[in-house]
Amino acid sequence: MNMKEIDQRATAVLLASLDRDLDLKCMQLKEKHKETKLQKTFFLSCLIILLSFLLQIVFKVFNLNFLLIFVVYQGLALFLLTPFVLNFNKGGISQ
Repeated sequence: MNMKEIDQRATAVLLASLDRDLDLKCMQLKEKHKETKLQKTFFLSCLIILLSFLLQIVFKVFNLNFLLIFVVYQGLALFLLTPFVLNFNKGGISQ
């Protein structure tokens, strides 16, 4: 064996190792981007519902059905979507 063959093997092993690490990091970045997008969508939808409710109060066009929709939406968002947004299982809120 000459030195060139050893260097090629070592380079191939190093590249294979780095390839796995790069794939893992890419998946982590995609997951973080997905979580960020979900958070923005969640908070924007909550804000839109709240603002439309407040506009009804300001312009005195109060609709009781909308109040029911508001309460149901906020309740569902709180109980169903908050764990996904805050991502307690992966420690997403503390990172």
